[in-house]
Amino acid sequence: MPATVAVDESRALARRFIHELWNNGNLNVADTLFDQDVVNHDPATPEVGMGPEGIKKLVKLYRSAFPDLIFQAEEIMAERDLVAIRWSSIGTHRGEFAGVAPSGKRAATTGITLLRIYRGVITEVFTNWDALGLMKQIGAVH
Repeated sequence: MPATVAVDESRALARRFIHELWNNGNLNVADTLFDQDVVNHDPATPEVGMGPEGIKKLVKLYRSAFPDLIFQAEEIMAERDLVAIRWSSIGTHRGEFAGVAPSGKRAATTGITLLRIYRGVITEVFTNWDALGLMKQIGAVH
């Protein structure tokens, strides 16, 4: 039974990661969701630093470029210390992003994020998503 509780708690943490942090832009929740030394592994994301402050910078970067950004957790799977989230997102490009001036275009993308959880906090984030597709949609590449 304890493993089930841990898995349920991990899924709940993943839902908070999507809804409170990314969808609502509640940056303060990063202080309770993440370990002080959390590392973000995402080859498509600029280096923002470690810890909750790095995660906050990342969320600000995307939400300033796509202020109406919404993530949908299509599936959440948890086992042991890992939670996998298959997600989709959509938002309007209204701020500079990766050197690209606002286009006003709606852009949708998909990805998978793995969260490593230890003692009730996220210690590592691994994300792989369709960054090229997003750049095509906002007119950065053809």
